Amino acid sequence: MFRQLRITFLILATALAASTALAEDQPPLRFIHSAASFQDLQLDTGEADAQQPDHRRTNWHVQVELMARYTAPAGEIRLPGGTVRGSLVDLEDLDVNGPRLMPGFDISLRKDNWRINAIGLFYDIDDRVATADEDIQLGQVFVARGQRSNVSHTYAQLDFRLAHTILDEPISPITDAEGHKIRFRLDAEVGLRIYDFEFEVANLDTGDGPYTDDRTFFEPHAGFKAAFNIWEDVTVDLYTNFGAWPFDASAYSWDIGVGFQWRPVDYVGVQIGYRSTIFSLNEGSGVNEFEWKGSYQGLHAGIQIRF
Repeated sequence: MFRQLRITFLILATALAASTALAEDQPPLRFIHSAASFQDLQLDTGEADAQQPDHRRTNWHVQVELMARYTAPAGEIRLPGGTVRGSLVDLEDLDVNGPRLMPGFDISLRKDNWRINAIGLFYDIDDRVATADEDIQLGQVFVARGQRSNVSHTYAQLDFRLAHTILDEPISPITDAEGHKIRFRLDAEVGLRIYDFEFEVANLDTGDGPYTDDRTFFEPHAGFKAAFNIWEDVTVDLYTNFGAWPFDASAYSWDIGVGFQWRPVDYVGVQIGYRSTIFSLNEGSGVNEFEWKGSYQGLHAGIQIRF
């Protein structure tokens, strides 16, 4: 868990340092903007203003979103390390699938039609006690029917995305003012997803354990993100991507999410949304096989700050 927190703090510190440096060199602009919004920022003050540089093509725009996620794991796991092949056990049977309120973040940098994202999701649950309905092998720990297992689980999921806008068009302009009623943007995305997690299991009745299994998986992914900007202040976005790494420590996933953002002022907004990452992770074979076919799903809400 400490390693996951260190990664998070490093990413956040880098983004904040970058935003501070950018703010010193150029005026802040709206992260999602129309041509009209740029015209509004350029006051008609004569020849001196006409010589000002065009920040539309030189500025990086930074958005930092800190969020709370009400999320939970699901699926079946198989832990390696025993004298026989581990059992495929549902997380619900181990009482490790309860939703919890956990932190998350989404850091974006945009320039022209390019966007870079770093997104973090975290989960932590300790000392979940469950009575086995049947004999199960949890790595090196055997739990007979009727005996009690104790399981702890930590999880970090980091997504890095590089996106390019392939369509950005106003659908309905405002007739009596500058701007638009609806503007549509479509981005194509590629990226890298990292899973880093740990399971710790013990048998409370026999004293066997604790046994710890710590794993890290990587996979590239590709997809699309669509956004509807409504009356300049409200944005509805939907994204989906698919990941695959068919080699050693294989990983496959489908990630989908929807969000609703409202900006009462130009540089501060709030968001609510839902995200689901469905995955299949596998490493090793026989008694050394790890397998997790599952998902992380849940609601999230947060505050956005733009530079």
